[in-house]
Amino acid sequence: MMQQVFRIEGMHCGGCVGRVSKALAPLAEQVHVTLDPPQAQLQVAAPLSLQAVQSALQKAGDYRASQAE
Repeated sequence: MMQQVFRIEGMHCGGCVGRVSKALAPLAEQVHVTLDPPQAQLQVAAPLSLQAVQSALQKAGDYRASQAE
């Protein structure tokens, strides 16, 4: 198991956190989304591509992911 962290743009409230969490849930064993800092920590068996994360987020709303430093 490994952890990947993505910065998430477009989240403004707890509702956003819920939508992003729900959108990313199928991609990972465990998802932890925070508003401050705006990011998602994913526990995954194999590395996820940024494209896979972006695709999942697009279904949830106007959110964009980028690789966290």
